[in-house]
Amino acid sequence: MRGKALVLLVSLGLAAFGVLAQVACPPGKYAVTFRYVPLPGEVVRSVSLRGSFNNWGEWPMEKQPDGTWAITVCLDPGEHQYKFYINGQWPKDMATARGGGPVDFEAHGYVDDGFGGRNAVRRVGLYFSGTWDFKIRLLPSPLIDKNHLTLAFPVHGFSLKSLTKMGFGGAFEEQGFELSGLLLGATEVKAGMYFDPQAIKYKHTFLELKPPLFGLDLSAKVEHWAEGYLPDDRCPVAVTFRYIPASGETVTSVNVAGDFDGWNPSDPYTAMSYDPVSGEWRVTIYLTPGPHKYKYVINGWWPSSMRDDHPITGGPIDPDLGRWYLNYVDDGFGGLNAVRVIRDECNLAATVPVTFRYIPASGETVTSVNVAGDFDGWNSSDSATAMSYDPTTGIWSVTIDLPPGPHQYKYVINGWWPGNMRTDHPVTGGPVDPDAHGYAYDSNAVRLVGDPMPAYMRYTLSAKVGNFEGTLRFEDCCCGIMFKDLTLKFKDLSLCCGITFTSELFFTKAGFRHLKLSMDNLFSPCCGITMGLDVEFGTAFKKVSPRFSWPGLSGCFAVYGDVRTSGLSLQGIEIYGWKVRCDLAPCGYLEILTALNVAKIEEIFQADIFFDDEYEMAKLGFCGQGCCGSWNLAITTFFSPTGKIFGIKRMWIDAEIPIASGLKAVTNVSPTLGQVYVGFVWNF
Repeated sequence: MRGKALVLLVSLGLAAFGVLAQVACPPGKYAVTFRYVPLPGEVVRSVSLRGSFNNWGEWPMEKQPDGTWAITVCLDPGEHQYKFYINGQWPKDMATARGGGPVDFEAHGYVDDGFGGRNAVRRVGLYFSGTWDFKIRLLPSPLIDKNHLTLAFPVHGFSLKSLTKMGFGGAFEEQGFELSGLLLGATEVKAGMYFDPQAIKYKHTFLELKPPLFGLDLSAKVEHWAEGYLPDDRCPVAVTFRYIPASGETVTSVNVAGDFDGWNPSDPYTAMSYDPVSGEWRVTIYLTPGPHKYKYVINGWWPSSMRDDHPITGGPIDPDLGRWYLNYVDDGFGGLNAVRVIRDECNLAATVPVTFRYIPASGETVTSVNVAGDFDGWNSSDSATAMSYDPTTGIWSVTIDLPPGPHQYKYVINGWWPGNMRTDHPVTGGPVDPDAHGYAYDSNAVRLVGDPMPAYMRYTLSAKVGNFEGTLRFEDCCCGIMFKDLTLKFKDLSLCCGITFTSELFFTKAGFRHLKLSMDNLFSPCCGITMGLDVEFGTAFKKVSPRFSWPGLSGCFAVYGDVRTSGLSLQGIEIYGWKVRCDLAPCGYLEILTALNVAKIEEIFQADIFFDDEYEMAKLGFCGQGCCGSWNLAITTFFSPTGKIFGIKRMWIDAEIPIASGLKAVTNVSPTLGQVYVGFVWNF
């Protein structure tokens, strides 16, 4: 491959001296030359240029004295997609179709062609393009919901993008810049850097390279995050939870339910196992460093207070916390959650800078605010904890260095101590500290202080060859590079009788996580109907999805659940829910999702789907052709036992309607919630 690439580069340089007819372009257009350099010994009878600029028609290229094929055409400024049509054949991927290397070394990039391959890209002249995605809430009160603007500019064949994100209410959330293009027409390069405009801080950056090598589709990516913007799935730490039954206590099951698993009391991943030698129940799970709240669920029973509700002793339920009051915070229901502050294995800092804020209400007169807590002996006149006023923001604040762990405190406002930090704001009657993590029994506010991580890096290596794909990730948690996870995929493997097979294996530092198996064309009962099957085995669930299709209609039925075993004995099958989907030609569909275990279904889908007591969702979608593109309409209905007509609790109507070329109107309406959103997406 390297030898061939060298010959191509030399030939490309010699092609510059070939004889090409001069082309005079009209004002506003640019003369662009396309060249095809044959491989050594390759027999080429014809080459034509086909692209977005000629509606993928045929522009014949001429053979040059040096053996290359070329054409010079006049193009408008902008980004143009194209392929060379060689000897009456389309190259599937313009990046790798010639001896494992690029078909055109002068290409500026590649994009998906919609048929499993890639078109080449040329950026011509001076221009800018982009997308403006805007949405505003009209009811119940006007407020900007989303305002995202992306602009792209050409820079010496590369594309420079500016990405601006304005969030709810018009807040300036993020400003990013990305640069992408090709080196020597072969190695794809993409880099980006993102900032927090409100805090005027750097957030995240990345660099990705995709070099062609021996026909392999390789990718190497390195990412860096700054403190305060670290990803949630970083540097998991093994944490052991224990429960010690009292003498004579009968225990059949213990689960750890917390903010790390959506407070799911039946999560197999957090289920404890009994050790007859020690007489203890225990489980080891991997958690991201930082504070975590949790409760033990014993024999299916939720304790009110993790500090005082042991079923027999009336003491602490977690033996590793004791009665120390700082290990517990208000659960919002009159009880107490337990708290673990998980220390990072790499970065055990002595103290962490923590910022406390007080926001005065409109018209409130404030002359002084102090933070008094367990960290300064509850001293209301400590100069080190006195807040300063910022006239620009109208907020009082102070930053204090605190050791990691939970801390209780109160604000002392104008010399006055509030009785309850959750409900005693002098004017609003709400929380005194908007950033509190919880409240102790005596109504002190609580801050859960974790280890600082000044930076975090992630390295991703991936490769595709034939039917195989592999992705290997490492991370640096400030103490060296370590393994993070590995994904292995085998796609579209042919078995006998026309059956195709796809599989995916996923491992993390905690071990095996899931195995996915998918088979198509298992059998055809009659009438052109074909059946397939998807099976997924995870540490927390098992999923079986039969699929069917026939001309004009396709769909699937998925069941989500788990198999309960004891040794080699099958104890039973637990069903979490199911989903039915019917796809109607050309793009209509009906989808129904029913949850018997809402927490488990949301964990499987990794999304917040249901609110309150909702348990079922039905979605009906339509589409059609409009004046300037296709329109889409979806009606989503949520059901619950307390719903009104037919059990309907919530409904959303979502529509996308083309208005002009590149301009699409978007609307979201909920007649049950009285909410209306309107917006547009403009590609220019």
